Amino acid sequence: MKKLLFLPILIFTIAITSCSKDEQDVNIDSNLTGTWNGAYSGDDRGIWTVNVDANGNVSGTATSAYTQDSQNISGKVTDNGTLSATLGNTDDREFVGQLKENNEATGTWIDAGRNMEGTWEGSKQ
Repeated sequence: MKKLLFLPILIFTIAITSCSKDEQDVNIDSNLTGTWNGAYSGDDRGIWTVNVDANGNVSGTATSAYTQDSQNISGKVTDNGTLSATLGNTDDREFVGQLKENNEATGTWIDAGRNMEGTWEGSKQ
């Protein structure tokens, strides 16, 4: 009887453990981690800097050359270098692009609320 009770519990425990994969534990390519910075242009222009951690979390700032206002950049980078982030605290501002293993970065930015857009480029420090 004990064996019959133990076996389903063991199978259930293994199933739960193998099916629950926490995305926070997935490390990205180490060539992508660290500090990246550069400039953006278009309907606004300025500088940006982000830090990418080993889990692909992105945090940083973009500062306008016109107004000197800074907006937080937050998002994720995938293992192939695809960056998907938002500017400020709203979803209608996007900062997306590609961080490359050759330490170059390019992409686009959109501020739909102010009908502004442009491009950005930079490099890993």
